[in-house]
Amino acid sequence: MLRAIRRARPDVVHCHNIAATVMGAPAARLSGVPCLVSTRHGSATRNPRFERKFWLAARLCDCVIAVSRAAAARLAVAPWSRPDKLTVILNGADFPASAASSRKPAITARPFTLISVGRLHRVKDFPTLLRAIAIAARALPDLRLWILGDGPERSRLESLIAELRIQSHAQLLGTRQDVGRWLAQADLFVLASVSEGLPLALLEALAAGLPAVVTEAGGMPEVVQCCGSGVVVPPSQPEALAHAIVELARSPDLLQSLSARARQCYLRHFTLERMASDYSALYLHILSGCS
Repeated sequence: MLRAIRRARPDVVHCHNIAATVMGAPAARLSGVPCLVSTRHGSATRNPRFERKFWLAARLCDCVIAVSRAAAARLAVAPWSRPDKLTVILNGADFPASAASSRKPAITARPFTLISVGRLHRVKDFPTLLRAIAIAARALPDLRLWILGDGPERSRLESLIAELRIQSHAQLLGTRQDVGRWLAQADLFVLASVSEGLPLALLEALAAGLPAVVTEAGGMPEVVQCCGSGVVVPPSQPEALAHAIVELARSPDLLQSLSARARQCYLRHFTLERMASDYSALYLHILSGCS
């Protein structure tokens, strides 16, 4: 890595997350790179050893970027942290392909459709979402959930769907390249995570004009409350999640209003262009101090 950086002679080295920073920051500094930054795409881990290794390497960085204010607050109290190096640049996301070209049917003409997008991993807490669906389906017999993504929890989730007897309500659709098409056909985005940074799936849902019900994890409440485009519920509480889903399903006028806010908020705050502009400004600020 040291040889590669010396050959390339970059103005900026930008590391992402723990391993890349531990490996990349020393090599970049030894190479004399004038601007060295690291982005943490989640919040602090529960492993003190990992955090100490990260912050030891991050002392070489000009800046450490958190993707949400909540993530920055957790990183600031991690072992060996340097809060003075932290700044926040919110994630941006591209407009999901096919979302604009797909026509969304009227809510009253079909099952009320929820969509959740993410790795099938324990931190996404899909079991809580499935239990919420089992509860909400008692009030909404036509309720439908699409889960897009794959991962190590798939077999466990398939077993839970069978155990809860919600095969007619919940579908695991695997990894998809046309997420935008599915977002465009849904009525509500749901994410029940117990830990997050600032998930791109939520930002893509905003871009598609989808209201959201999310848990109080990472930067998700910041986004939804800032946009006024959905509801925040406590994590790991299927009853609260089910209640929010049912209330929104029964309020089509409110959903339409939230949908408009979601799209407007995305265009104002969460585009790739805004994120790129923020990072470019940071690079130039650091480089100006080196000249």
